[in-house]
Amino acid sequence: MITLYTFASPNGQKASILLEELGLTYRVHKVDIVAGDNRHPDYLAISPIGKIPAVVEDLPGGKKRRLFGSGAILLHYAERTGRLLPEGVDDRAEAMSWLMLGVSDLGPTGVNKFRFSVMAPEKIPYAIDLFKGELQRIYAALEERLAGNAYLAGSYSIADIACFPFAAVVAKADGNVLERYPNVKRWHDTVAERPAVKRGMAVPE
Repeated sequence: MITLYTFASPNGQKASILLEELGLTYRVHKVDIVAGDNRHPDYLAISPIGKIPAVVEDLPGGKKRRLFGSGAILLHYAERTGRLLPEGVDDRAEAMSWLMLGVSDLGPTGVNKFRFSVMAPEKIPYAIDLFKGELQRIYAALEERLAGNAYLAGSYSIADIACFPFAAVVAKADGNVLERYPNVKRWHDTVAERPAVKRGMAVPE
């Protein structure tokens, strides 16, 4: 059995979308990061810096395996099941590149833009403009890639799962953003209609 430790955020939704797409049986343990659940010693033993998502998998013989971080979870289960990763070397390389962009660029940039423009008690124009510009640069790259490709790595893969939840939350925060990037909008709308994506985006309830 897989236990998914998660919260209603784009990073958590990556893991639940993946598990839904793969049809793996899992149970959900909500980690309320607003209430500070992620700083509890029991959770830090699973995810050392207290971030979500994380999973604990029960193995034969009473052993357990932990994974923390959306990138590690996406890659582990895609490789283990042989699904959601392109078979060709070139397409697989593209999938790895866009997966990492979603994990290391799109996600953190979106979070930091929100922090400085919405949450920060003092609005620092330099920081706001910096992350706004970075986010525009990422969207421009996505737009160019999706101009000639239905998905980021040719076929639907963990690269799309890594990027979609943040694209979805940005779209909600700025209703006009997708209109400025028509290829990203087409991709976003296509991915959003996948049944497993709908289920994964609703976790935890």
